Amino acid sequence: MFEAQMSSGAFQLLGMADLGLLPALFARRAARTGTPWVAIVASTAVTIAVSFLGFDDVVATANFLYSLGTLLEFASFLWLRAKQPELKRPYRVPLPLPALAAMCAVPSAFLAYVCVVAGWRVFAVAVGLTSLGVGWHGAMRVCRAKKLLRFNNAVVAADYREADAGETV
Repeated sequence: MFEAQMSSGAFQLLGMADLGLLPALFARRAARTGTPWVAIVASTAVTIAVSFLGFDDVVATANFLYSLGTLLEFASFLWLRAKQPELKRPYRVPLPLPALAAMCAVPSAFLAYVCVVAGWRVFAVAVGLTSLGVGWHGAMRVCRAKKLLRFNNAVVAADYREADAGETV
């Protein structure tokens, strides 16, 4: 299980670097094997950082963070439908906003329950990781704006050009 997590996490970091969401440093590969060694080191460091938790706390933290992410997706879905109902999208759920809110209410209740029953350690780790993520995002924006780190901008720039042209991204 560790090997699968380390590999998938490392290649996710590699993909984010290729898309320009992380510094190009994370896209470095070993010359002989082609493995993303910087991303593997970063993934291993995160694994070591959470190794003080018991297995139950790791699972509960993963569920807590997943629940927060899903609640954010539901909120974004409803907000976008309310604020920009005529926006062109690849697929549109054929329901009015109140029905969509009802559709999201049941899973949201279960997700909220997962968040409520989490212990203090799970909550503390989740707050720490969420804060780290928000801080990292801000730091990456500053680094990109001041050109402190090198980013792969080709994909990101192409996506913005397509969005400006009115195409769905």
